[in-house]
Amino acid sequence: MTTSANHPDSTPPQATASDGASADTPTGDAAPAGESAAESAKSASGKKRKALQFISTVGFAFAIVGLQLGQGILLARLLGPVGRGEYAAAVLYVQMLLYVGLFGGLEVICRRAAEDKQASEGQIGDPFKLRRAALWLGITTGTVTSLIAVGLNLVALPADKRFLIPVAILCSLSILGQHAMLIMTAVDRGRGEFGKYNIRRLIAAASFPMLLLITALMMPIDVMTAAWLFVAASVISMIACLAGVPRPFTGASEPSVPVLTRESRPYGYSMLVTDLFERLDLLLVLWLAPLIQQGFYAAMVPAVYPLTVIPNTLGLFLFNAGASKEGRLKTRDIHRILGSSLAIQTISTIAFMLLIGPMVRLFYGEDFEPAIKFAMWLAPASAIKGVLQGLDSYLKGRGRPLAPIRARFLAIAVMIVSTWALFSTYGTLAVAMAALAGQVVCLIWLTSIVYSDVQRHE
Repeated sequence: MTTSANHPDSTPPQATASDGASADTPTGDAAPAGESAAESAKSASGKKRKALQFISTVGFAFAIVGLQLGQGILLARLLGPVGRGEYAAAVLYVQMLLYVGLFGGLEVICRRAAEDKQASEGQIGDPFKLRRAALWLGITTGTVTSLIAVGLNLVALPADKRFLIPVAILCSLSILGQHAMLIMTAVDRGRGEFGKYNIRRLIAAASFPMLLLITALMMPIDVMTAAWLFVAASVISMIACLAGVPRPFTGASEPSVPVLTRESRPYGYSMLVTDLFERLDLLLVLWLAPLIQQGFYAAMVPAVYPLTVIPNTLGLFLFNAGASKEGRLKTRDIHRILGSSLAIQTISTIAFMLLIGPMVRLFYGEDFEPAIKFAMWLAPASAIKGVLQGLDSYLKGRGRPLAPIRARFLAIAVMIVSTWALFSTYGTLAVAMAALAGQVVCLIWLTSIVYSDVQRHE
């Protein structure tokens, strides 16, 4: 199941608003020593809490990636290379539309909760108004997006893959449950309640692989069975978010869906371009590769997920840092965050590339050995993607979701041209090469946007 992943907050800059009591003390009016010590202790406690939040959220993120890896291995083992390709083709439009179809609803809910932690309390005695509003927004976007996915599967599957239309339509129904889960957990994320956020994400990520494993112990798994389990898992993830919310469908909700939809437009446009860029390689594989090559490619996509975990998780915190009015990131903070992220990603990618061959043979089986070459190119592309997601989250938190759009359009053009130039020589591998080229172009441009934004407010 795709969770944000389904696209945290321990960044030191967010704590700087409370660093140094004397900063707010008028000249000549020294603050009492006891008050200064208390504020200093509060600041230290806040930094420690944020550090623990980040560490625990990274831990949960790795657990979720572990579940996604297990899910990928199960699908590969149970379906084989061709069956894995069939399943990848059936869920492709679901994957491409999942975040696009949110139309910015996730960011709007998250930003509302981050700007004012009292927003979810409705300020009139009902602490669940924003959660119910998130539920109705998820149901609305999920229904519309499911219908669009059904339409695309009816008219936009390649001729040699149209026999998968019934499976693809079934998979499209999963979008409703996934949207409800994603938008409702945005309330927890925006309010900084990462304990609840992490648990709900973990349940959502565990549902599909657990259903696959349990069912596989009782009966053979084919592509249609996997699709039914995928839909069931989306329902489970939505139910997990309804727990603890009284009268989720009948209670008062605020703001209304039309209001949230209007607010979400800039984020929706940004997500349309972002997800088109991030899923373009899968679309190219769908149309250019035979099913067995698509199966190899699709099997390696979750295998490289671990390389996005740390910068992606940092991005959750950077969103809150950008949305916070208490403090702003400085240029030195960007130096530190970006430098450490790139260093970690480089080391992780090298280690991954050394280990991926033996790991694929061990866990996926010898039938998937041809997939290793895809992993070698997808690994650095995925590592850069994680950094991009972190930078993008900061800009969204700053209320600038449209800033990266031109960078992504250029990256899309680079991917298409690179695939066209390389495909005759390298075949399906050219798509992975093109994905890496697009990520590099986007990283250079997006980094310059973040630096200019920070320097403008220093």
